[in-house]
Amino acid sequence: MIVSHKHKFIFIKPAKTASSSVELMLSKICGPNDVLTPLSSFNDRFDGDYYEYQPRNHKGFENHMSANDIKKRVGDKVWYEYLKVTIVRNPWDMVVSRYHWEKARLWPGIRRNIIKILRNPFAIMRYKPLRHRIKMIFVLASFSNFIKYFDKSWTNSRFYFDKEGKPICDIYLSYENLNEGISALESLLGVQLGSPPHLKNKPRHRKNHYSQYYNQKQKEQIEKLFKHELEIFDYTFERVAQ
Repeated sequence: MIVSHKHKFIFIKPAKTASSSVELMLSKICGPNDVLTPLSSFNDRFDGDYYEYQPRNHKGFENHMSANDIKKRVGDKVWYEYLKVTIVRNPWDMVVSRYHWEKARLWPGIRRNIIKILRNPFAIMRYKPLRHRIKMIFVLASFSNFIKYFDKSWTNSRFYFDKEGKPICDIYLSYENLNEGISALESLLGVQLGSPPHLKNKPRHRKNHYSQYYNQKQKEQIEKLFKHELEIFDYTFERVAQ
C-alpha cells in the first residue's frame, strides 16, 4: 500500500485485483517521504513484466493493510484530507484468480518453510506456516475443494468498508475497466501514470471465463460470502459458453 504525502493520496491494496501492478505504477510518482510498503521481488514464474521497486518509510505499515488499520496509523487529519483509492473486481473472477495464485505458490512456499525449519528446528514459530501450507495441499486439490473451504479472510471487504459496512474509500477503480479508471485518476491527481505493468499474472494459465469454473451450488456459495460487495459494486454472474 502507499501513503503519498507528495500527491495526497492513500492507495489501499486489496488482493487479486491487479493491485500490485497499480501499486508499482503509482510508486513511480511518489516522493522520498512517501510510504511504500514492500513488494515481492520480480519472479519470472509469476510476473509478465520485469520490474524494480524500492519500498521506504514503511515501519508500522503492511502490504495488505485494512482501511481501518491505515486510518488508525495515519490519523484523522491525513485520512480525511487525502484521496483514498482502491480497486474492486467481480468476486467470482477474483476467487478463480486466487485459486490459481495459491496453487502456484504452494510448493515453493512449502520448500521455503522446510529449509527454515532445517536451519533452526527448535524455532517452534516456523512450524505453524508449514502446517497451514500442508493443509492447503488438500484445499487446493480441486476448485471444488477451494470453494468448499474458502477462507473468509480472503474476501476484500476490509479494504472497502468501515466497521458498519459503509464504503470508506473515495475512488474505487474497476479491474474490469482499469485503463479508464487510471485515466480518471490521472486527471484528479494532475499526473501522468501510463499503463500498469503485468505482475503476478502468469499463474492463471487457462484464460477461460470465470463462469466455466462454477456449478450452481458453488456460484451461490460465493454469492452468499460476497453479498455486500456484490450489492455495493453491482456485480453479477455472467455465464459465458465455452
